[in-house]
Amino acid sequence: MYGNRLARGGWLAAAIVSSLVSAPALAQDTERQKSIYDMPPVAESHIAAKYQATLEKPPNVEWFLGAELGFLAVASHIVQLGNQGTRFDYRDDGGQDVLFPFFRLSTELKFKGRHAIVFLYQPLKLTGETVLYEDTTFDEVVFPAGTPLNSTYSFPFWRISFLYDFLRRSGDEVSIGFSLQIRNSTITFTSADGTLRADRSNIGPVPALKFRGRWAFVSGVWWGTEIDGIYAPISGVNGSSNEITGALLDASLRVGYDFNDRVAVFFNARYLGGGAVGTASDPDPGSDGYTKNWLNFITFSIGVEFRALRR
Repeated sequence: MYGNRLARGGWLAAAIVSSLVSAPALAQDTERQKSIYDMPPVAESHIAAKYQATLEKPPNVEWFLGAELGFLAVASHIVQLGNQGTRFDYRDDGGQDVLFPFFRLSTELKFKGRHAIVFLYQPLKLTGETVLYEDTTFDEVVFPAGTPLNSTYSFPFWRISFLYDFLRRSGDEVSIGFSLQIRNSTITFTSADGTLRADRSNIGPVPALKFRGRWAFVSGVWWGTEIDGIYAPISGVNGSSNEITGALLDASLRVGYDFNDRVAVFFNARYLGGGAVGTASDPDPGSDGYTKNWLNFITFSIGVEFRALRR
């Protein structure tokens, strides 16, 4: 019996020693589990401040206002009205070899740091004066050589865009979406004495794909890009019966500075180009409906962006 008691005492002593030895390791495991599941507040974490915003809850809604002011240069611009019409070069022969004022206005709503709705208004009106060096025909109107000619090319547009931001990080952005642009074009040629006149006007929707990116540095400097574009048969896009092929590309590159979390300024270089070629199914009287119009514009502007609301 004495031997049994001694054996039980040995087992008890061994258990006590084992528990004392394993206690530190168990405490370390418990502390390790606590560090995994009980994360410190974002502000106290070791994650770079730039990326902490990804972990924070974004504002429910943000409202931005933007404006640009600068000048536009015509790289090339041609038009032909009518199958028998003259291919007219606005830049070389129409007085568009000068700089034109340029500005645009925009407003944007952003929800939950992800979804954005952007509304843009872009006025665009180019005028020119020249004296024709050869007979020039627009539709069925012939302007004889030596005629003083006044031209107006008006192409203001409104554009609404929907974007999804894959980063959801304040200051940085990688967004993809689509746009719907409403064109409102007027082309006019008038002799200086008013006796000869040819004109075209058109209103219609132009859908496009959209990409927008932005990358900010700790110093407050940032760079960004924004692209809207499409190339497609118009009849295939909007279901019309017009056999016309159209294109649009509005691409910009900008460098800016954030003064604070509400106001930013930037310098912007932009390419604005596109056009259409084809024949309308319901031409105006005195026209066979054929149009060929391609333009390539370059703009340089200074802009400001203001965050009017953040909730």
